[in-house]
Parts: sequence; C-alpha cells; structure tokens
Amino acid sequence: QFLEHLQALSENGYSAHGEKSSDQCVTIMTIHKSKGLEFPVVFLCGLSRDFNTEGLRAQVLCDKTLGLGLSCLDQVNRVRYPGLMKRAIAAKMQTEGLSEELRVLYVAMTRARDRLIMTYAANRLDMDIRNIATRMRDSDPVLLASEAKCPGDWILQAALKRTEAGAFFGLVDCAPPAEVLPPFWKISVVDVQISSETADVSFDDDREVPENILSELSQMLTFTYPYQQATQAPSKLVATQMKGRDKDNEVAQNVETIRPYYAARRPSFAQGMPSGTEFGTAMHAAMQYINFSRCDTEDGVRSEIQRLVQEGFLTERDAELVNCRQIFRLFSTPLGQKLLKENILREYKFSLLIDGSEYQESLIDEKILLQGVVDCAIIEDDGIIIIDFKSDNITPQQLMDTVDRYRMQVNTYKNALSRIFEMPVKEAFLYFFRLEQAVSV
Repeated sequence: QFLEHLQALSENGYSAHGEKSSDQCVTIMTIHKSKGLEFPVVFLCGLSRDFNTEGLRAQVLCDKTLGLGLSCLDQVNRVRYPGLMKRAIAAKMQTEGLSEELRVLYVAMTRARDRLIMTYAANRLDMDIRNIATRMRDSDPVLLASEAKCPGDWILQAALKRTEAGAFFGLVDCAPPAEVLPPFWKISVVDVQISSETADVSFDDDREVPENILSELSQMLTFTYPYQQATQAPSKLVATQMKGRDKDNEVAQNVETIRPYYAARRPSFAQGMPSGTEFGTAMHAAMQYINFSRCDTEDGVRSEIQRLVQEGFLTERDAELVNCRQIFRLFSTPLGQKLLKENILREYKFSLLIDGSEYQESLIDEKILLQGVVDCAIIEDDGIIIIDFKSDNITPQQLMDTVDRYRMQVNTYKNALSRIFEMPVKEAFLYFFRLEQAVSV
C-alpha cells in the first residue's frame, strides 16, 4: 500500500521524496549512501542475506599479483575442476570480499546515535544458533569469522558471547561461555506464524449503489475500442504487399511482411545454377544503369554491360546472368522505342500517404504510408507511361494468370505517380523478358 501511495503521488506530479529529509520522517537508503550521516534510530535489516560470491565461480579468475587462474579439464573422467592458481586467486578474492563486507557492516552500525535495531530472519533459527555456538567453543575466532556466509553470522557470534542472549540459549543445549559486556543489548526471538486462513469479510447488502455510478461502471466494463482494426493494420506498406518484387523492399526499411519467407539451403548439385531472384536482380540492375541509346544492337548491349562492370554498377556475376539478346529484343519493339525519349524515370522511389480503405475496407479515414519503386516511367506532355519489367520464368499459357497477380501492384504504381505528378497515367505495361512480350494493364 505504501508503494502504491508513492506511485499515485508520482502520477499526479508530486515528488515522493525531497533532496533533504526533514527531522520527523523515515529515510530508507542503502548503506553506501548513508556514509557520513547519523540518525537517532537506525534499523539494520536483512542481516541474513548471503554474501555475493558469484565472481568466485567464474571459469577464469584474474588477479594483478597472482595472474590468471583457470579450470582444469579431465577428458578421461569428463570432469572440470579448479587449478591450484585459481584456488589461490579465489581464496584471495574471498578474503578481500569479506573484508569489504565487514567494513560496510561497520559503517551501517555506526550510523545510529541513540539506538540500533538489527534483524536476522531464518526458517530454522535453532539450527543456525546451534551451529555457531558449537563452532565457537572449538574454533579459532578469526577462522570462524572468515567462514561467515552473511553479516548476521558476525552479529550472532558477538551476541552469543553476552549474558543477554538468554533467548538464544533457550534454543540450544550447547551455549558457549557468556559474560557481561557494555553496552547493554536487548536480544529477543520473534516467532512469526504465517496464517493461511482468510479473513471473514462481510458486506452490508442493504447498501444501494446510485444508478449513475452503475451506469458508468457498465459503460466502462463493456467498452469496446472503436478502431480495433487500425491497431492491427501496418503503419507502412510497400507495393510488393499488393504483389510485386524485392526491389520495393529496399526503399522501405523495417516493414513487416505479411507472409515471412524461409529460404531452404540450396542442394550441392545446384550451387552453380543461378536462381530466379539472382537473374531478376541482374536484369533490373542492367535496365537501371544501361544507356538506352546504345541498345540498338545486341553487341551494343553487350558493350554496355561490360562498361557497367568496369564502372562498378554491376558485378561479374551479374554480367554473366544478364541476357543481352532479351534486352536487345525489347528495344526492337514499339514499346522499347518509347524508352529512347529523354524524359525517362528509372527505379523511381516514392513515398506517399494513402487512405487505409485501399488496403482494407474497414480502415476508412486511416492513413497508411505507401512506399515503392517503379521500374520505368515515361513522362509525356499528356500523361505518363509506366513499364514494369518482369523476369518470371513462365509459359505463354501462364501469361494472363501472372498478369492478374501483378495487376494490383501496377494499379498501385499508377495511382501513386498520378498523385505525385498530377498527371493521368495513359498506359501501363508489364514486359516479360523471357517471353519477350509486353502486356497492357
């Protein structure tokens, strides 16, 4: 409840604590932060917390004097054990760690001016007391102190030497010698019983809840977010999500794909064979940088490909995959002749906001960022001509089905360029390199 109170204060803009504490308050702080401060009453809690010895279990221990300590591996018996140097370093680190813990405990105990209250919690306190009391009678005090597992071990060792520890002596039958030592300690054992019974809480059934409160509660409990579809819709789309190619993904980073694709490892007998994606990437790269005016002959196309390799636009692998004859045949068609005009856009990247209803009917008035890349566009005075190059390995019988798959993507390009250039799109074509055929969409 106290933490919830502090959180409520913070949510309402109030500070739960100040830089300087007033005299009439309780201050909760770490021991390190309490250095140099004093308080009338100090509660030192958590003395049963074990020391942190995780660093001693590392596989490699380092010390500026002793050097490097490693674990040894017995491959025959399949066991690993610490080497001699590692044991020495671990012993030194444990001694230094205990010394630091003892200094921290001293700092905590000396913060109190009038009264110091220390608490130690244990499930089996009698066993802890008996273990310490038995060892105190026969062990060296320094050795016993060095084997402490928590700060409470040191406090209990000191308490068992005092006559005020009657509550402890009643738990064991082997109490060590005790004597009267100033100042006076008050030592007590508190047995906390955790009850599993639930409290019987009764409510006044005669109380009536006002109708307006019932109405508000009903509205809140039955509330349904009216724009649930928008929470499941992507904030960014690429044209390939309408159906397309990998090139659009290059312009849209961190776009969540609808159907993730998991590529299997290629078999060894197909390692040297180019994939359809590699062929398509090479053909698109060639069409992006090639000089169209030099493509009137197949040799001209081939010389252009070599130029692109020399200038770093294509790799040797891409040059081997480019089909020069297919590119030459493109420029032998009326559509290819249109590409010789000056006002040509290649690999045109675009980003614009579209209405969500274009992606899903339930997303009316929602805005989605659409991104994509148009292979080629011819800007004329009376309109725009879009050409999208395809390298699909299809047969003439599969042509129209393939066109239908890409129709939505091409329509997306048409709407985008029409909005960007504020001009109508006169024509849009899909050109299939393998079939050497253009289809109007």
